[in-house]
This record gives sequence, C-alpha cells and structure tokens, in this order.
Amino acid sequence: MLSLPAASDRTSPTLRAFSFADLKAATRNFRSESLLGEGGFGCVYKGFINEQTYLPARPRQGMPVAVKKLNLDGLQGHKEWLTEVHFLGALHHPNLVKLIGFCAEDDHRLLVYEFMQRGSLENHLFRKGTHYQTVSWADRLKIAIDAARGLAFLHDAEQPVIYRDFKASNILLDSVI
Repeated sequence: MLSLPAASDRTSPTLRAFSFADLKAATRNFRSESLLGEGGFGCVYKGFINEQTYLPARPRQGMPVAVKKLNLDGLQGHKEWLTEVHFLGALHHPNLVKLIGFCAEDDHRLLVYEFMQRGSLENHLFRKGTHYQTVSWADRLKIAIDAARGLAFLHDAEQPVIYRDFKASNILLDSVI
C-alpha cells in the first residue's frame, strides 16, 4: 500500500504539503482564466506562491506554479496520484519538471509543479493556443535530445520508471531551449 510521504521522508526532503485553501487562493479559486489545460488526470491551473514562504501570492508577484487538480471522476485515481507524488518527489533531473509539493486534504488531490513558461511542445509545433513560436529544426533536435535524456534518466533510475504518456503535449518548455 502506498502512503503519503512524511515531511521527514528521505525520498522527498524538499516536497511541500500545501493546504487546499492555499492552492485555491494561489489559483484565484481555480478560475477559468487560470486554466492551462486538461488531461486524463484532471485540470492544470496557473497559480502564484511566495518563493520563501510557499504561501499564496498575488498574480505576477510571486513564483508561478502549475497546479494539477485530480478529477475524482476521471480515468486516473488516487493510486496514480500517490505514485506521481512518490516518484517525482524523489527524482530530480534537469530535463524533468520539478514537483514542488502536493495537497491531500479531504477528497482533494493536487500536485504543484514548477511552471514551464513556454508551454507544451505541441502548442509550438502545431500552432495551438495564443503564445506559440515557430521552433527551428536545430531547437527541435535539442528538445528531442533533452526529452530523451529525461526518459533515459527515468529508465535508468534505481527503481526504473516507465513513462507511458510520452507525447508532444507532455513535453514542456522553459524559457531557454
């Protein structure tokens, strides 16, 4: 049986436990304007937290984060959520999005990730959304190599992780390619 990591858990010393109220405030009550996307897991919202205290911050006055909210009626459930907390809380690599923390309060299950400001590779390749840029062939190659490095890291981990949802919409880009 999987259980939530304790604050002293050696596999996730930097993983933070957030309250639902704080994540609700950070995302401005999960407003539609904060919605970044949807997937099998649920909805992902943009929020802002204070970099020192990790408490909610006003938009553009704190550190941007991506808050993934589990849809309790969706295809993925609590077990998959726990797996993500355990593995991503313990694994750190420059080509993996950093899991900052989680919320497990009442029936609420949320994950808090670093925000990747350029969005998904899919948006740029297929010109989706409003903030896409053409990606040069040289940058496409660099992105492919970096994505392969991230996958290799997962596969070569002490407890190998097989990532079964590898696609352009799940390759997220930061400010630097």
